[in-house]
This record gives sequence, C-alpha cells and structure tokens, in this order.
Amino acid sequence: MTRGAVTSDDAVAAEAAEDVLLSGGSALGAVVAGFFAAAGAHSGVLLSPVSLVAAGAGIGARAFDGRCRQPGLGSKRPRGFRDGEPVPPQASIGVPAGITALLVALAYDEQAKIARLLKVGIRRARDSGALARAELLERVRAVGGSAITEPSFVRAFLHAAGEGAGGLVGTTDFRSIGNIDAGATIYEALDSRWALAPWAQDEAPEPVPTDFGIGHALCAVDVQGLAVALSYRRVMNGIPIDELEVEAPPLAVPVRRGVPRVAPGGSLAAPAPIAVRLDASGVPLEVVAAPAAGRLTPEVLEKAKLRVRWDAKARRADVV
Repeated sequence: MTRGAVTSDDAVAAEAAEDVLLSGGSALGAVVAGFFAAAGAHSGVLLSPVSLVAAGAGIGARAFDGRCRQPGLGSKRPRGFRDGEPVPPQASIGVPAGITALLVALAYDEQAKIARLLKVGIRRARDSGALARAELLERVRAVGGSAITEPSFVRAFLHAAGEGAGGLVGTTDFRSIGNIDAGATIYEALDSRWALAPWAQDEAPEPVPTDFGIGHALCAVDVQGLAVALSYRRVMNGIPIDELEVEAPPLAVPVRRGVPRVAPGGSLAAPAPIAVRLDASGVPLEVVAAPAAGRLTPEVLEKAKLRVRWDAKARRADVV
C-alpha cells in the first residue's frame, strides 16, 4: 500500500500537515502548511527561527536557513551601549527569515500551491481573534515572500524595532535576506549517514535559553519518498509587534561600545534538531526530530522522539 506519513509534537501543525498529505500533497507542502497553521494559531511562531532539511528524488539533500538575521544592513554602526547601561528589548529583535526560507524551499515543489498551504493558518488566526496576523498571512498567500517588504509590514516592524524604538532594524534588512538554500551536511553516526542542516551541530547552550521559546518540529515522508523535517520555535514571552499581532524572539546581539559589531545580515544561532537518514545511494530511510534539543549529537539522533520511516520497496511510510 503506497502512503505517506507525518508526525509532530504540535497538534495544530500535525493536523494541517496531515490534511495536505491525505489530499495528495508533498511532504514539503505538508510541513510548510503545518508551520503556517501554528503561526496562525500562536503569536510567537511566525517570526521565530526556522530550519528545514529535505532529501529525495528531484531535490537531493538540501537545507534551508530560516534563522533570524542580525539587523543593521546598510546603516552606520550605532555608538553602542556602555557597560552597565540598560539595553532596551527592541535592540534584540532580529530580522525574520522563516517566511522567505520556506517559500524558497517550495520552489522545489512544482505542484505546491501557496494559497492552499496558507488556508488553515489564516483560519486559525481569525478564529483566535488575531485579524492583523490573519491579514499578514493573507499577504503572504497573495504575494509570497514579498509580503515582508511591503510598507504595511515594514512600517509596523520598524515602529517596534527600528532606530526610533531603540532597535537596529532598517528597511534594507528586509530586502537582503540571503544564504537561504544550501546543500545539507552529510554526517556519519550510529552506523548511518544523516543529512543535517550545516548549522545543526554549531555550539549551543544546553538547555536551550528561554528566549528561544519552546521547540517544535514536523517530520513527513510522501508517496514519492521525499523526506522532510522542519523545526521552529514558539516564543512565549517575546517582544510584541502589536500592529501585526505577533511576537519577535530577542535573539539579535545589541551593539556595545568598544566591542566589535556582529556582522549585519548574518544568521543568528538557533537549534536545528532535525535530520534525514540516508542509505548509501542517498535514498531516504527515515526522518527524525528532537524538538527540545539544542544541538544534534549521536545521542540526540538515537533518542529523537519524532520519527517517520520509509520503506522504498513497499512504498510505505510509517510513524515510529
């Protein structure tokens, strides 16, 4: 029996993703729909750092970097805060890249219809009474990644995180989100080959700081054997951007006097606890995620609680 499968630790995301798979959609479309469903339901998801790893025919093994970016592109270095001087939370708001990364990933799926994938997220936002968040998702559905360069979005973001509010974000930041699409890193562990995001094993504090919020993930394999994992965060006490009814995670590095400035435009560290296990020829065997982990290690891979296995001979995916 040919079938795909999806699993997540977020019930809202899982339901939306499963609906896409059951209606003949791809694993890539399923996890994107799941993310946007969660983003519609909760204020702390849409601007959070996102990582996606995909492997299978037609895509190879790729990673998509939706981590927040350090703000300040095209602007002079500010004087910086002195030691002991209070730093406003707005100075810690980074530039969201998750929407851009997911839409870049969808370019590999010729049948993906963004209108369909955003439908549940928009409904979830409306049902929760967040009409401004629903309108933002409507703009993503209408114009794709250009939504974050539109005046309505930029104006609201700068009001909360621009120079006038004590932040570092400028208009150029939204026009210059690069380094999204990369080849996955192939990692040998547990007698297996794993496709990881290149940043998945970067040094990260354990446990993950509370500023990052709660880790969530989706794992999916479709009937074509495409295996996809997506990780994101749900910020619980972020910095509100009231005009958009969303919260931003405080992940950017404020500029301090006498200390080298973190390069604007660079990706800010965030967990990517997701991987696809491959056979010797690169065919996916299993997709795994450990949402609470900060850094992928052999132990994390071995104990990851979200798993979908693919039997290429039987053309069947099963949640483990």
